[in-house]
Amino acid sequence: MVLLMVVMGGGCSGDQDAKVPAGQTPRPAGPVPGGTAVVAIPADPGILNPLLYNSALAGMIYAEMHDGLAEMADDLSWQPRIATGWEVSADGLSVTYHLRPWRWSDGQPLTAQDVAYSLRLFQDERIASPRRGFYRDVASVAALDSATVRYRLTYPVADPVQRTWHHILPYHIVKDYDPNAVSRWPLNESPLSSGEFMLASRSYNGDLVLVPNPSYPGPAALLARVVLRVIPEASARVLALETGAVDLVYHLAPADARRLEAKQAARIVAIGGRGFYYLQWNLDNPRFRDARTRRALSLAIDRQGMIATLLGGYGKPAATPIPPAVWNHDGELAPDPYDPARARGMLAAAGWRDLDHDGVLERDGLKLEFEILSRQGDPVREDGAVILKRAFADVGAKVTLRSLELATGLERLQEGRFDAYLGLLNANLFGDPSEYVSSRASARFNQGHYANARVDSLLEAALEIRDRAAALPVWCRLQETLAGDPPCAYLFYPDNLVGVSLRLQDVRPHLLSPINNLAEWWIAPEDRKYRGPR
Repeated sequence: MVLLMVVMGGGCSGDQDAKVPAGQTPRPAGPVPGGTAVVAIPADPGILNPLLYNSALAGMIYAEMHDGLAEMADDLSWQPRIATGWEVSADGLSVTYHLRPWRWSDGQPLTAQDVAYSLRLFQDERIASPRRGFYRDVASVAALDSATVRYRLTYPVADPVQRTWHHILPYHIVKDYDPNAVSRWPLNESPLSSGEFMLASRSYNGDLVLVPNPSYPGPAALLARVVLRVIPEASARVLALETGAVDLVYHLAPADARRLEAKQAARIVAIGGRGFYYLQWNLDNPRFRDARTRRALSLAIDRQGMIATLLGGYGKPAATPIPPAVWNHDGELAPDPYDPARARGMLAAAGWRDLDHDGVLERDGLKLEFEILSRQGDPVREDGAVILKRAFADVGAKVTLRSLELATGLERLQEGRFDAYLGLLNANLFGDPSEYVSSRASARFNQGHYANARVDSLLEAALEIRDRAAALPVWCRLQETLAGDPPCAYLFYPDNLVGVSLRLQDVRPHLLSPINNLAEWWIAPEDRKYRGPR
């Protein structure tokens, strides 16, 4: 009964099944505006303020409400969006953007003042944005007039558009907010929109409803409404897709994807290349300060076995935080092999011994005992943690498991209250892993406080080289260094299996996002299911 209530209940106020009988009208050959689509999401996205959000889910949703000066196209190239274009100075030290006429969802103009002030907020120490370090190479930003903004860089960079890209916040709203109280800004729960969709309503752990932004200057979104419905349990999400309660589910388990496709209950799309599962070590824990211990534990992991068991073979073993879809991925770097005998030898060489013969190694009075923190609602992480526990027990480590819902788990992670964290990270597509491995990124996504001077030096060198061919050897040396002194045990690059309802048209999941072209989705009138906006 609880499962059925989760799947069928909640959501669109007043929604009732009102399907038009097939055959009453001819099926349209092209897009017809109107209709409601329901997308299942595994957790509440939390804060939707781009200065603060720290989950891929929040980023995915916010992207549908936000347009930047430039946007990354399906081929991963930069294309103008709010900007008509940009110029990079001959010395590479400035980038100037020219803005189109644009408006916020409240009807107010979006100008260069919004853009410049937003960057200053990302850089503001009082805000403490997890993205603050990403803009350390931007020396200043200025609105030259209402439609022109110029960024000055501290040195030439390989991709100046990428280094100056950021979300834009409405100056006419945030100028009156106290940066010291950013966690309490009203905008956190009800952001304005500069994109095709805007937020109509949301309920915590319930439904988040998007509708077309009437002030959007580009082509209007086709759907009248998109409901993002929180369904924490993976099995409930699959059942919801199978019964027609939702129209799209991502991160499907392979067995579920095969079953849905065989029953013709959904169309299955496989996307790969951007994300990676990893086990992050907290280097504040003395057990993990020695790289030999971290490397040994990595050798205890059967990555191919995990891929077969957890992903049904839909994935590749990981060796680096730069995934295969990104231009500077080192394809020659082999993942750590499964070699428990070698792992035991490395642990012994690092000084670990089972002195009391209880099956658990110890060193300097410390048992090799630790907790793996993972997230509820992701069976890959929950089941993967069990597999890792057994693997580590085989080489003399005692592991306990803790699985928490998204917000609570991220809070513990940010506060450093963990030993090891089994996470899933959607890497940026710029090829810059600074936010995960730089010693300066501990306030962002390097929650394990990893610090390696050679890694920092290679990052700085690689990011200064504007020619990709010249930079690639430096990026490869960086990845080799991380393999020798790993901040994480990189586990595997999963394929994202997306299930799409057969009634949805022109849905093209992409590694950028499973709902990447949401504004182009449409539903034929005879396939619509909900009363209200059609």
